[in-house]
Amino acid sequence: MPNSSRKVFVPSAVSSFFEVCDTNADGSRITDPLRIGSRGGGFKLKIGTTTQVSEWDSDVVYINGRKRSDAKTTLNVVKLMREKFGFDFVKVEHMVEAPIGAGFGTSGAGALATAIALSDLFGLKLTLLKAADFAHIAEIQSVTGLGTVTGLVYGAGAAGLVTEPGAPSLGRVDALIFDHSNYALVCAYFGAIEKSSVLLNEVKKREVNEQGRITMKKVLEECTPESLLEHSLSFAKNTGLASERILKLAELAKKLGALGATQNMIGDALHCLVPKNKLQEFLLAFSSKAQDALIFSSELWQGGVKFLEE
Repeated sequence: MPNSSRKVFVPSAVSSFFEVCDTNADGSRITDPLRIGSRGGGFKLKIGTTTQVSEWDSDVVYINGRKRSDAKTTLNVVKLMREKFGFDFVKVEHMVEAPIGAGFGTSGAGALATAIALSDLFGLKLTLLKAADFAHIAEIQSVTGLGTVTGLVYGAGAAGLVTEPGAPSLGRVDALIFDHSNYALVCAYFGAIEKSSVLLNEVKKREVNEQGRITMKKVLEECTPESLLEHSLSFAKNTGLASERILKLAELAKKLGALGATQNMIGDALHCLVPKNKLQEFLLAFSSKAQDALIFSSELWQGGVKFLEE
């Protein structure tokens, strides 16, 4: 049985577009994981990941009640921090509300929650950014994400842009200004996509990066949620990452009253922004046209991580 534990909540983060940043100006590979990352943009959701970390007799990870020996990102966080600080074995329990592996930022959220809980549980006296750096490195090493942790750490804004890449202590995040309380994010989930199929494919990565830079420039010219979704949909089309099914569903969402829609990066899923006063009508019509998808909605989250009572 555990002697003590800590519980932390981290919101989900939907990525709308991105640019992989893993090379120097001369084209050589960056070797420092703190400098590897991404630029991009997206939304934070009120549904998220609640993580409890407890002292235990061996390292073990549970995700939604199931023991998972393949939870490589979380296990990497524990490994990296233990190598630095030398604490005892732990049990990590993640309760994940969003679909896993489909661009909802669940691995980054779990990694960040684990790092913060470990720091407090064992009195490591880390700042938020220093703890988050361990989560970022774990994501880079596990090839499960690039800039998710950096986007999650900063509390301002329910939608925003990672304008400079790297770990939380190095990257730069800027928020979009809008009243998030008037909107919900509606999502359609079909399945997961293996991140390494894009992140480790050099040809695809060049296409993504070219379009990612174009998208960032256009969104920065008009920093609104509508602009973010509009240009992110063009990104999804121009990179070839979006399936015909996703593209048709995005057009349907807009016809039904969504302010914009695009594919999750990276996942076989879609997200769209809907005014709350039209939400129920929208969900009814949208669900009837996408019966093979898991449809759900979430309020947006303006804030960062928080500790919960055990």
